[in-house]
Amino acid sequence: MSFFEPLRDFFHRRAAKTLNDASARVHLVNRRQESPRGNFVFPGTDYLDDIEVAGLRVGQVDYGINPLGDRLYINKIEIDRAKQGQGIGLGVLWHLWLTHQVPIVPLYQFAASDGFWDRARRRFAAAGAVLEDELRGDDQMALEQQRWQHLVPEPEHERLIRELKASPEWPAIKARMEAEYGICPED
Repeated sequence: MSFFEPLRDFFHRRAAKTLNDASARVHLVNRRQESPRGNFVFPGTDYLDDIEVAGLRVGQVDYGINPLGDRLYINKIEIDRAKQGQGIGLGVLWHLWLTHQVPIVPLYQFAASDGFWDRARRRFAAAGAVLEDELRGDDQMALEQQRWQHLVPEPEHERLIRELKASPEWPAIKARMEAEYGICPED
């Protein structure tokens, strides 16, 4: 054990206590939970929760958890203008971290929120939690989605087409269709 480990643990506990205090004020009320095909985290789950402080709605958070269950993606955190700067957004992030215990990844971080995300990353790191860099752009998001594409269920019509094309009868069926309707531009 190095000399610095007890010191690091002390500051992690201190930072975690500060975040726990911020999180204790925040209550998330689930408004919607779904997993539609075509959604970024499909077949994971996408959530839309209202943020309440002292029983009053002060904003909302839109987030999703991928089907591997190893990342939580923040689409958007909205806090009422009058309540901004009070640690509510940080409390929401910490609440989600405590609930799911997986790295949190913002999607399309707005330029106006860069200060918030920088502060959140520093505070999370001080508490030993993980808040990763944002995913921006279709290329980065598609690359991330490839990690769970093996879990996306194949639609039945696509499965039937794939099975038909793999059958020994396919060349005869294709030739008959081309003779009758012409060559399909997709093939």
